[in-house]
Order: sequence, then structure tokens, then C-alpha cells
Amino acid sequence: MTAEEMTNRYLQSLDKRLRAYETALNQTIADIERDYDRGYLNVTEAQWQDFIVLVGGIVQANTRMIHEASDSIYADGEVSGSLLRLLWLAKHFATLDFSMKPSIKQEAF
Repeated sequence: MTAEEMTNRYLQSLDKRLRAYETALNQTIADIERDYDRGYLNVTEAQWQDFIVLVGGIVQANTRMIHEASDSIYADGEVSGSLLRLLWLAKHFATLDFSMKPSIKQEAF
């Protein structure tokens, strides 16, 4: 196998993993929106603002924003459910830690 073929194979694998993250992230955001619409979210105003910053950090691939918003969310109170899953995804996205690939794949489908 040539170096180019190896690189292409690796990039295809990485692309699959990134798409799995994207699918999991989109589902999580949809779950959060559904919970919000139904009045199930129990978060402070500060946490809500930090979640908006966190999602923006993920979209912009801004590791510093992801870490700061995540820390702020935990500092302002407890988090559970789909919001906790968002924090989990953000942590792995920020570190580009794809070792949890099987878990993401299960959540994505």
C-alpha cells in the first residue's frame, strides 16, 4: 500500500468518525430543544447561556471556548440528561478523542 493510499484510508476513517459525532451532536441538540419546549429543562439562566457558548465553540472547533463553557456550566449547578450528553460530546470533540467511537456509533444510530 502506498503512502497516499494509507493517507486516504485514514482520512476516510476520520471522516466517518466525524460524521458520527455530527449525528450524535445534532440528535443531542434536538433532544435539548424538545426538552426545552416541553418545559423539562431545569437549568439556570447562566447555564443556558453557557450551553449556547458551548455549542458555538463546538461549531467553531474552538477548544478554549469548549473548555471554558463546560467548566462554567458545572460551576453553576448540576447537569443531567441530554445536557450532560452534550458536555460529554464537547469534551471528546475538544480533545479529538475518538477512542469512544463505539459508544458514539451506538448513540448516532
